[in-house]
Parts: sequence; structure tokens; C-alpha cells
Amino acid sequence: MTTPTPTPTPRRGRRVLVATDLDRTLIYSPAALALEVPDDQAPRLLCVEVYQARPQSFVTETAAGLLAELAASPAAHLVPTTTRTRAQYHRVRLPGPPPRYAVCANGGHLLVDGESDADWHAAVRRRLAADCAPLKDVQRHLRGAADPAWLLKEREAEGLFAYLVVDRERMPETFPKELADWAEPRGWTVSLQGRKLYAVPRPLTKSAAVAEVARRAGADGVLAAGDALLDTDLLLAADHGWRPGHGELADTGWSAPHVTALTARGVACGEEILRALLSRVRTMTAGSASAAVRTGARSGAGTAEETTPGMTVAGTSTPGTSEPSAGEAGAPAPPGPSAR
Repeated sequence: MTTPTPTPTPRRGRRVLVATDLDRTLIYSPAALALEVPDDQAPRLLCVEVYQARPQSFVTETAAGLLAELAASPAAHLVPTTTRTRAQYHRVRLPGPPPRYAVCANGGHLLVDGESDADWHAAVRRRLAADCAPLKDVQRHLRGAADPAWLLKEREAEGLFAYLVVDRERMPETFPKELADWAEPRGWTVSLQGRKLYAVPRPLTKSAAVAEVARRAGADGVLAAGDALLDTDLLLAADHGWRPGHGELADTGWSAPHVTALTARGVACGEEILRALLSRVRTMTAGSASAAVRTGARSGAGTAEETTPGMTVAGTSTPGTSEPSAGEAGAPAPPGPSAR
């Protein structure tokens, strides 16, 4: 049984949607911490994920406070936006109130209060079946092309995409490019993140799911952060974005005019990203409130809520009212890449 697609939430003051990647953007494994200070000056760390009874992911104590503030802010919708499966995401316990919305499996699952939205997931499945080579074909190629000398594990995620866990030092540097060349005409993309080499269907994007969340929440703008190739569509679709000084995007020198390329690396960059997000949320909401008051004063009628204009969210026009948009009546619009 599928659940009906929710209508957009009526606005009660301006709110910004904050869509951020998790691993190596907000939370960090021990290998990714990059603590480049003497031990007695290292920041205090808070564990936010345990796997098989072992601490797995961390934020600094300062970042934990910033994250809790952002999650509780009446001016922001915090939306964790990750390539993790639902099970992997549910292991993460972020500080602050639990987010109402989350995006898992690179956009394959849109979670509402922790549960996958059935209509959204069905639309994703239809799009992948129509536009991409089957997952089983990609898995067969991966098994045949990978060398056991450097292949540690081969996994599939939610029946949507596949990834390899590899020994980076032993894997040939040319392998990701060779795999990408094979995958591209079949409708798939390739991304190397740490020890994981992902093969993901091209229409399976974070930005499409975030655009749907923004529509439902009635958000007035989108801020985003991410470190990997699979975050590029999310960053390009946002009003403003941030990328760390580490990761796939930094290594390749990727940039965009509205995306701030930070220089900090490791867990310290998580703090910097959260400070920037909070600052921008305050600026956007304060600026909108002032403009709305001025507009209302000039017109002599209406409230700030009534005079808030619509704006572009993830490549689609989101009106300033709860009027239905494309895809609202029935199943959601099919997911796909978004352009700014």
C-alpha cells in the first residue's frame, strides 16, 4: 500500500532547506579525521555512529553543538543527504532533534519521519528501469574487471547501485576511469570515495530527492554541502554550497561560482561547514523578513508571509504558496539530474 504524496507545508515564516552529505562532510571515520595538531591540542570528539559494537564516525564537540543548533533552528529544515543505505543511515545518531526528512541511497529513498516514501521510491525504480542498464549487468562487469589482489569486498545497495571496497594502494590509478568509460554509455556513473568505488545509475541523484523535499516543505531556498562526485548535482542545484578541502571534488579541483571551496581538511572542516551554514541561514531569513516588511509597508496590505516571493529550488520553480506543483497530484515527478 502506498502513501499519498504530501502537499507542501504552508509557510509560517521563511525557512531554508539545508541538504548536506554525511561522510567526510559532517561526520568522519577515524581514518578521515585528519588531526593535524599535536595530541594535546586535538579537539574533543563525539561518537555519532557505532558499528558492530565499535565507534565508527565522529564529530568534534564544537561541531556537535553547531549541528544541534542547526537541527533545532525554526529557520531551517536540516536534511541529511547521503549515499548510505537506510540501515547505514539509521546507525547515525546526529545531535539535536531527529530530522523529519532524509535522503538515502543517493536519492533512491526519501525518508519521512524515518520511513521510506513508497511513491517516491516507485518513481525512482521506473526511471532506472527505463533509462539504465540493469544492476545485475553492472555487477557482472565489476566482478570480471576487478582484480582479487586489490578487491576487498563487492556490495550492492538497496538493489539500486553497486560498490567495491578496494585497497587504494594496490588498485591501478587508471581503473576508475576505465570503469567510468564502460559505464557512461549504459547510463551509469562512477565515483571513488575513500576505499569505496561506486557505480550508480545516472538518474539516481541527490538533487532530485532534495527538490521534492523542498517542494513538500515549502522551503524558500536550498543550501548544500558535499565532498564527492556524487554530490555535484546537489551542489549545482543549491542556492549556495560548500565543499571541503579534502575528498574527490577537492582532489580534482572541481568548482562552481556559487560553491565555496574550503581549505580546511578532515573533521575540522565539519565545524567550518556548519558555521557557514548557520551564518547563511541567518542571513537569508533575516534578509527575507526585512524585504517582506518593506514590501508590505509599500503596498499597505499583506503580511510578510503573504508577500514572500517564489524562488527557484533545485532547478524547479517553487511558489510562495501551497498551490500544487507538477507531480503533486498522484505520484511524484520522476527523479533525474537537476541543473542550476
